[in-house]
Amino acid sequence: MIRIKRPARAPAILRGKGAEARERNTEAFARGETVFNFDSGIYGHQRVKRPLVKAQHGKCCFCESKVTHIASGHIEHFRPKGGVRQHPDEPLYRPGYFWLAYEWHNLLFSCELCNSRHKKNLFPLANPSDRARRPTDNLDAEQPMFIDPSREDPSAHIGFRAEYPFAINGSTRGEATWRGLGLDREALAEIRRDHLVMVKALKKLSEGAPDQADRLEATKLLKKFVSPRAQWSAMVRAAIGEQ
Repeated sequence: MIRIKRPARAPAILRGKGAEARERNTEAFARGETVFNFDSGIYGHQRVKRPLVKAQHGKCCFCESKVTHIASGHIEHFRPKGGVRQHPDEPLYRPGYFWLAYEWHNLLFSCELCNSRHKKNLFPLANPSDRARRPTDNLDAEQPMFIDPSREDPSAHIGFRAEYPFAINGSTRGEATWRGLGLDREALAEIRRDHLVMVKALKKLSEGAPDQADRLEATKLLKKFVSPRAQWSAMVRAAIGEQ
């Protein structure tokens, strides 16, 4: 994971149709409803998705894999909209953060595996009794265990030993994040491992290739691999440092 800087201004469709949909669900909640209809045509609209994809360089907000090379990707709700779980094995609590379904600050771009197979409705808090249950509750009173890469720098909590993530200085939030999102899953570790082999070979070339042109080319490629635009750049920086 790396820090994400989404555009400050929400897309017009969220400020218009999204605000109207939020109001309808808020009124339904006031009538006692706990299950809501969410319009993916609003929060998943290209006018929402495109700026997120651009801000994230086409990468998943969690695993840093390039999504758009092989799939359309998902719009991820950091705080789950329909229902929520503190632990993966507990029943789904409804409602979720329904009032945040169309809120720009709650939306990210992710791959299918991180969003639908690992995170799903999971959103643990340090103190579950602080969980916001309605639009008037104070979200700032919550202490999420998952790191929101659009609000803070994940590198303060999650590092890498080779291709595997670990919690820096025993960070409980770092551990909860990489475990809860499956950032150590073997298929992901395998492709990161292959990537590291190439990166380390380039590092050796940049430092010891007999031909200066080869050294310069290797250095140029390394700078590309540590760029925020590159896949798994957090892991690469941990392995070889800034270039």
